[in-house]
Amino acid sequence: MDFEPRIRIDKVEDIRILICHLIYALGCPLSKDQIIEITSLEDAVNYFDVTAALDTVTEKLCTVEELNGMPVYSNTELGIRAAKELSDIIPLSIREKMFAEAVRVYTRDAEKNKSPIVVRYALNVDGSCTVGVSAKDKESGKQLFFFNLNAESQEEAEKIKHKLSENPNAFIEYVEKYFK
Repeated sequence: MDFEPRIRIDKVEDIRILICHLIYALGCPLSKDQIIEITSLEDAVNYFDVTAALDTVTEKLCTVEELNGMPVYSNTELGIRAAKELSDIIPLSIREKMFAEAVRVYTRDAEKNKSPIVVRYALNVDGSCTVGVSAKDKESGKQLFFFNLNAESQEEAEKIKHKLSENPNAFIEYVEKYFK
């Protein structure tokens, strides 16, 4: 049995870079709760360390703005540079896991709209996109499934988003039938 040792980020400076990387990679601001949820995946970051990083990240790397009545963190120009130039400090496995979790959390939180399917995508550094697809039950509103797709470009991600949004019920029925 292969065992992969747990990698943990303990330095507040590294956590600040991870926060900037996530915001930059997703291309959208994140709330404090979203950042805490994302970084707590597999205990990669201690809760108290991430809150300490959030308390000090606004000094130079991020700003706090209000979006839909909720405070969210956005990168400053220096935060964008840190995300581009310093994110290699964070192990690639952590960056990939945190990014996948960020897409999941961001997509889930966007589900508050009335559509039975939510499609969000985030631009990756190499120009490809990670597309998050979440579907919910019409009656209960509970999540039926969530998965990530990879698109070669932002144009392809837009096509996927448009196609799935055109007839969400047909897509949900197809997936349900496929797995039954």
